[in-house]
Amino acid sequence: MKLFLSNFVSEVGTQIYRIAIPVWAYTLTGSPIVAAGVVAAQFLATVIMGPLLSPLADLYDRKWLMFWSEALSGVAVALLPLFFMQSLAGWLFVAFLIGVLQAVGNPAVSAVVPELVGKEDLDAANSLIYLPRRSLEMVFMGLAGVLVAALGARAAFWIDAASFALSALVLLSLRPLPAHGAATTRDGYWSMVLGGLGYVLHNPVTRYVIGILAPAAMFGAIDATVPPVLATEVYAGGDARLGSMYYGFIEAAFATGAVLGLLAVAEVSRRFSRPAAFLGGLAVFGAAELSIGLFGSLWPVLPLLFVMGFANQIFIVPARSLIQMGVDPKFLGRTMAAWGAVMNGAALVGMMLGGFLAEFLGPQLAFVVGGSGVLVVALLGRVKGVPQV
Repeated sequence: MKLFLSNFVSEVGTQIYRIAIPVWAYTLTGSPIVAAGVVAAQFLATVIMGPLLSPLADLYDRKWLMFWSEALSGVAVALLPLFFMQSLAGWLFVAFLIGVLQAVGNPAVSAVVPELVGKEDLDAANSLIYLPRRSLEMVFMGLAGVLVAALGARAAFWIDAASFALSALVLLSLRPLPAHGAATTRDGYWSMVLGGLGYVLHNPVTRYVIGILAPAAMFGAIDATVPPVLATEVYAGGDARLGSMYYGFIEAAFATGAVLGLLAVAEVSRRFSRPAAFLGGLAVFGAAELSIGLFGSLWPVLPLLFVMGFANQIFIVPARSLIQMGVDPKFLGRTMAAWGAVMNGAALVGMMLGGFLAEFLGPQLAFVVGGSGVLVVALLGRVKGVPQV
């Protein structure tokens, strides 16, 4: 529960930051490329630094890794209102630094969950960890935009910094969570980096799950960049103001489905098994994504977006649980860091692919291509079969 509370507090500020940083960057520069680049810098940091920092979660007490990740993220965000409000280089530096700190903290969170609950409760625990993000997206994204507009970017950054600090204070109350690898390995640091990558590549469970999810994430991430274009150019007929409102509806429909998916995933996994939930959820996600491209108006698309959000959690939570159960505990931190790096890298490629497809094929066909790609990946995963855990 303390881990849940820490995530919740941190996510309140993060939702405000997600609105404030690209809006502020675009306001000062007038460049959507700069605004997107500030967001992409954080993803890029986890892709580059995740594998390099991966041994930390297998060497050091995960409580302190999570604490310092949150505490230093608060310091990093505070640099924006203190020194970098007018500095593009400063924005990129802070975004990259937060990505680096997440590359330390997120694998520690994922590695510690199996130690706090039994295997039968793993899906429920994983869903609880990620429930704050999705529930706040559903409830808070619109309010976050209002707060940023009313208070300004500087105040928004201070709120985010304070939320990180409060999250870190909550984490201080956790019991020690020592890493398994610290007591068993005599390898040097860089040998642990290479050993972890080798383990991920040779372990049948990680090779299968990450091998399926990486291309699926690439095709699925099209829904991260194309919806604003779809909402404005197709549904709103070029009316930017109406398109912004429609885009808000799109985000809310997906997030609502995701919240309900997180609440339902444990029961779905128990009833149908984790492998069935993983591949079935992936197939439903792809079918819904493909179907969105077949409609030229918003209203039939909103239920499909709800289904996408629901199915997203039905496949991603069991996938995480399969990895946590199928990995030697002394490699779990490095494995979850590799998971994060691969998923974020695939998402970055998918975002660029979505922009390319929307530019040359149109936003509707971009969804058709993305959904078709996810469906093919799910089918290949079914043909190959999930390894025994």
